[in-house]
Amino acid sequence: MKEKTVVLVTPYKNPDLDGTACAFAYAEYLQKAGRNAMAAIFGTPSREAQFVLKIFNIPPLKDAEEIVDDVNKIIIVDASDMRGLSDKINPEKVIEIIDHRKVHEAHTFPKAKAQIELVGSAATLIAEKFFNEKTQISKESAVLLFSAIVSNTVNFQANVTTKRDHTMAEWLKTKFVVPQNYVHEMFADKSNHEELLHQVFDDDLAAFQFNGFSLGIAQLEIIEVDRFIDNNLEKIKENLSKIKKEKSFDFVFLTCIDLEKAFNKLIVIDDKTKRMLEQALDVSFEKRVARMAGIMMRKEIVPLIKEILETS
Repeated sequence: MKEKTVVLVTPYKNPDLDGTACAFAYAEYLQKAGRNAMAAIFGTPSREAQFVLKIFNIPPLKDAEEIVDDVNKIIIVDASDMRGLSDKINPEKVIEIIDHRKVHEAHTFPKAKAQIELVGSAATLIAEKFFNEKTQISKESAVLLFSAIVSNTVNFQANVTTKRDHTMAEWLKTKFVVPQNYVHEMFADKSNHEELLHQVFDDDLAAFQFNGFSLGIAQLEIIEVDRFIDNNLEKIKENLSKIKKEKSFDFVFLTCIDLEKAFNKLIVIDDKTKRMLEQALDVSFEKRVARMAGIMMRKEIVPLIKEILETS
């Protein structure tokens, strides 16, 4: 018998593909377990999430603004602190948290059961629930979870990738037909930035507070990073300056990940941030740009910066 109370399953505002996939699929999992769960999001899903929804004709998720005031139970997926969550979410209503970040604030949700595990994608944790309980998964959930794992691990090239991510991705691939060149097309679509750079960065900006210092990190995951930066370096700096001023950040920078060639480039606008990153990441800057071999995701960078700032 289904429970009467609606349980809202939601990620942070304007969610990326991982958050969108987790909300959609975990609500399905709970429904099949007899829970009255509903997936909904605040804001607009990322461009990459919209690409996957469109390619596979998956209906968009419901608007959480329309139902949040009427629910008493909330489950947060691919998120574990109030930063980035809608201010409509009451921490007292959160009963469960599922996330994969080393730096989190799950303790700020007093009634929540927390599952924080360091895998490449929160989608892996959701997929494992279907797999371990032998719960039938829909094609739509399989598509979204698989795509999220591929995206979050940068097609299994990122350091955060685990055996669990590989295992779940292989299992999910048995539930639908993966189109030819699908991963390349997914990455290429989110690399075509026609919007204003300021809006692009702001949409994927993460903010942190460590030891009284405020930090903003914009992350772009695209193909042809070198060409993008060569063509847009001055615009990038201008827009980072605007974001720093608008948000009153002590530090702000862009990390740009090349999805196919597997490297990072970091762009800063001031010596203070430059010195901090040189110390935290052991990199060298030339004209405010540093190149890092291999892929380091923002979730890996944050703990290293936290350690530096908390000893300052």
